[in-house]
Amino acid sequence: MRTRKITVVFTTVTALLLACALTASAQLDKLKDTTPDQRATIQTEFMQSKLNLTAEQMPKIADINLRYAQKMDPIIKGSSGALMKMRQMKEVNGEKEAELQQVLSADQFQKYLASREEIRAKLEEKVAEKAEQKAKGGGQ
Repeated sequence: MRTRKITVVFTTVTALLLACALTASAQLDKLKDTTPDQRATIQTEFMQSKLNLTAEQMPKIADINLRYAQKMDPIIKGSSGALMKMRQMKEVNGEKEAELQQVLSADQFQKYLASREEIRAKLEEKVAEKAEQKAKGGGQ
């Protein structure tokens, strides 16, 4: 009985990891069709709307977003697996956040982190839904 329980747990965890990798891969595939300029512009516009950037901050934030979008491009378009890409992207994002923290006020940076967490939670929710569909045998 215990062995069966372990097998069920192992299968469920494996299905979740597979769903995460597939979802991450699908998200990266969507990003492959965009340019660094497009991604940076979208990020800057998002930050302007969420953080009320000042006229002085706007060009600095736009520059940071563009530089890091360009750094991300070879990762996004590379041939590494989805999990390796996610690890590399996390490292680049850490560098970017250190720079953003120098430009944004403490309040703006906290709002930025909260927005990022909100987006991540929504993505995780989608991954969980897809994993649940796959576990039931009805996913795409």
